[in-house]
Amino acid sequence: MKTWKQILRRESKNVRESFGYWSELMHASVEFWQLDGGFDIHTESHCDRVLLLCLKIAEMRGLNYWETLPLCHAAIFHDTRRKDNYLDHGHGLRAAEYYCDYCAGSRLHLLPETYTAIRFHDCSDEEGLAYIQEHYSEQADSFRQTYNIFKDADALDRFRLGPWGLDPTFLRTDEARKLLPFAWNLVEWTTEPKDMQR
Repeated sequence: MKTWKQILRRESKNVRESFGYWSELMHASVEFWQLDGGFDIHTESHCDRVLLLCLKIAEMRGLNYWETLPLCHAAIFHDTRRKDNYLDHGHGLRAAEYYCDYCAGSRLHLLPETYTAIRFHDCSDEEGLAYIQEHYSEQADSFRQTYNIFKDADALDRFRLGPWGLDPTFLRTDEARKLLPFAWNLVEWTTEPKDMQR
């Protein structure tokens, strides 16, 4: 295994600093429902990897701070309200509601594109994109960008389920497809061998 310091060493200063800030906030104050068996495939370590993948895709696209911010929020909140390690349809909506509650009780500013990405990350693209078009038609391009990048970053970490865990044909962005080898390595670098076997 590698430490996060070792992993981040090759990243840009912007990625390193953004990852450090949001990962620290998540570990310090974002609450995850504990899953039976104590087996972590959807909690903090997964969200750390998704956060880094979001930041890398954003940098590859040349996104600015304000375009990247919703992705960081989504990465650290999206699986906070899972009931199990399986499909658990509905955990996206529960996590989106927790995100709203967290923002209401803190200095974190609620971002509607983050809420949308979290709420629909466990739904079909048809459902998520239809919601964006219906409710945010004037900002649809921005919302779709956040949605597509976030869903791809989350999907890239399906390698934690094994080599069969991800079908690359379903990825939405060219940047995510370029990150396939990195995503596989990231899982290996951050996962205990015994957990990989499980």
